[in-house]
Amino acid sequence: MVTIADFTLEPDLRTNVVPISKAASSLAALIKRATAGRCPILITQKGYPQGVLMSVELYALLCQLANAQNSADADVGANQSPAAA
Repeated sequence: MVTIADFTLEPDLRTNVVPISKAASSLAALIKRATAGRCPILITQKGYPQGVLMSVELYALLCQLANAQNSADADVGANQSPAAA
């Protein structure tokens, strides 16, 4: 089973930061790199971060984590007394 610990969430700033012009012309290769390297790729435009390319596997894990956190937050809110809310 794949877990979030199997991924590097911080992009390598030397190799995994790509300008949008290069990303557009080499998208297939970047997807392979993000999937094989288990590390997101930061896409920049005019030198500023604008997007992140990641594997579907990492995206699914992040969605699971977000959903679990939302459920935990909802449970905490439901267990608070009206005076504490």
